[in-house]
Amino acid sequence: MTEVEIRRATDADAEALARAYRSAYEENRRLGFPAKAESATERDVSEWIRKSRVYVAEAGDEVVGGVRLEATDSERVKLSRLGVHENRKGEGVGSRLLDRAERAVRDWGYATIWLTTPEDHPYLPDLYRRRGYEKTGTHPLEYREYDEIVMEKRVREGR
Repeated sequence: MTEVEIRRATDADAEALARAYRSAYEENRRLGFPAKAESATERDVSEWIRKSRVYVAEAGDEVVGGVRLEATDSERVKLSRLGVHENRKGEGVGSRLLDRAERAVRDWGYATIWLTTPEDHPYLPDLYRRRGYEKTGTHPLEYREYDEIVMEKRVREGR
C-alpha cells in the first residue's frame, strides 16, 4: 500500500479528483443516498478548487480522495465533498482527510466545523459521532427522497 499524502488541491488535480469523487459517491447511490458528487466533472471540481479550500489525498501520483471546506460565517466552516476512491476505502484515507480539514479550520481561527449527512446512512453519522461531531439540526432536501442532518464539532474556543 502506497503512503498517502494530504495536500492542498490545485486546478491540475481537478480531473483526477472528479474521477475519485465519482467512484467514492457511487456507494451512496447504491445505498439509496444519491449525491451531486457522484457525477462531478472536471469543471465542477475546478470551480470548487477556485471558490473554496480543497484538499486531496494522493497515493504516489494518484489522487484517491478529497475534501472541501467553505467558511459560512465568522465562526463556522462547512466540510463537504469528503470522498475516497472505492479502491482505497477502509485504509484510513477518509480519517486522514478529516484530520487535515479539522486542523485547517482550527489554524484559520474558526471555532466550529460542520457538515450535513444522510440521517439514515448505515455508517456515516456514527463515523462522525465517533470523531466528536454532534447532531445540531436537520437539513431537509426537497429534491431527494431522504433528508440530512447537520452535525457540528467545536475545534477551538471562540474566534
